[in-house]
Amino acid sequence: MAAGPSDVHVYVADVDDTRRRGLEAGAASVQEPVQKDDADKLGGARNPGGTTWWITTNVG
Repeated sequence: MAAGPSDVHVYVADVDDTRRRGLEAGAASVQEPVQKDDADKLGGARNPGGTTWWITTNVG
């Protein structure tokens, strides 16, 4: 089986700052941080190796 990209979901203290720093380090934007129908604010970025990082802060 060939290796492929993966998704990682992490909780951090500040989703906006963490995602911004990832983008500055070369990641590509997947999703701007947004809060939908729950207590989590979620954003996404993909690093140059193909891993998508779902970055979340509980704001509720």
